[in-house]
Amino acid sequence: MKKIIFAVIGLLMGITVQAWAFEIVATVNDEVISDYDVDMRLKMMQVLMKTPVTEQASRQVLDTLILEKVKKHEAAAKGIALEDGDIQDGLSYLEKQNGMEPGSLQKILKEEGVSFDTLENQITADLLWLKVLRSENEKPPVVTDREVNERIEEIKKEMMKPAYLLAEIYLPFGADQTAAEKQAQSLFERVVNGEVFPELAAQFSKGKTASAGGDLGWVPAGSLEKAVDDILPQMEPGQMSKPVKGKEGYYLILMRDKQKALTSTDVEAWSIAQFLLPKGQVKLVAEQLAKTDGNPQAFTSLAMKEGLKGSGLMPEMPVPRMPDQLYDLLKDAPMKKIVGPIDAEDFDLFLMKCDRRTVSVLPKAEMVKKQLEMEKMEQKSEEMLQELKKKAVIERK
Repeated sequence: MKKIIFAVIGLLMGITVQAWAFEIVATVNDEVISDYDVDMRLKMMQVLMKTPVTEQASRQVLDTLILEKVKKHEAAAKGIALEDGDIQDGLSYLEKQNGMEPGSLQKILKEEGVSFDTLENQITADLLWLKVLRSENEKPPVVTDREVNERIEEIKKEMMKPAYLLAEIYLPFGADQTAAEKQAQSLFERVVNGEVFPELAAQFSKGKTASAGGDLGWVPAGSLEKAVDDILPQMEPGQMSKPVKGKEGYYLILMRDKQKALTSTDVEAWSIAQFLLPKGQVKLVAEQLAKTDGNPQAFTSLAMKEGLKGSGLMPEMPVPRMPDQLYDLLKDAPMKKIVGPIDAEDFDLFLMKCDRRTVSVLPKAEMVKKQLEMEKMEQKSEEMLQELKKKAVIERK
């Protein structure tokens, strides 16, 4: 395998003060991707997304880096470039989306020994490709009213089923079904003994979700094969199944959360305020708190002034989608009356049902239209990238 040398040359007498040798792992139109590039991207993913470093993850990172080269080459061919401030805007957007303070990403990467160029290169490729797509598609994809209505009906049908937030480890039978069963049992015992399910999924699962730590997302009842679907109603959040024998392999299923089936998409929703107090401080605010009973605005104001972070008005919650523990605390509580103190692990909690109304849990038509537009753009993007990959000279070492 060919090596490339990066050297830092001393300013005095031409002395080489430090050098590194990296392997070339791929070229795209004669532009090099090294094992250093792959390692840095893997390390960044490990730091920011807790992605385990596995052989499969390495292959996927290399595929991503190849696509980024293809995106950049197409942008250059079309004379498309970034403007001053584009990368910083992209970085700021990422930090905002993840609830991070400005400058946090760069600081975290520096502390973990990850070159900031790694993130900058990814942002650059994504922003350039977005501009390429816009240059090719000046108008949003056409989405008809019929398509929107059909998607809303599909969503409505799914809401009438129970739903489960799941993660999986999938081990196909292969040539030795007994070996697959033994491996499934071994992984089950490793999780029981404290190992992390997503890390084991990333390392051992052969399913399509392995790179995401086995994350299946929200799955409506009836979506998985029968052997798995049959066990889901009996499982509780946080519970892991024993190995389940499917048609072609064994599954380990982690139930992360679950939702009951709806009988209607028009449901009651509660507006709830919460007041989180450090342990031992209830007496200090007891007199002020008593005065807010029956007055949601005063209760919310006091909570935001005196409470811990997170105190105040919570997002409106449809009752059927409310966590069971919260519903049990409030189901019999009168409107606008204080409930508490409730003993939590690190704080004392007071709650108040401030208001209630009937809402539709179906997404609005405009939101569905935008989602369909995005899906069509993603499909167009994938088609364009596949064509560009065919034309590019790509060589894996």
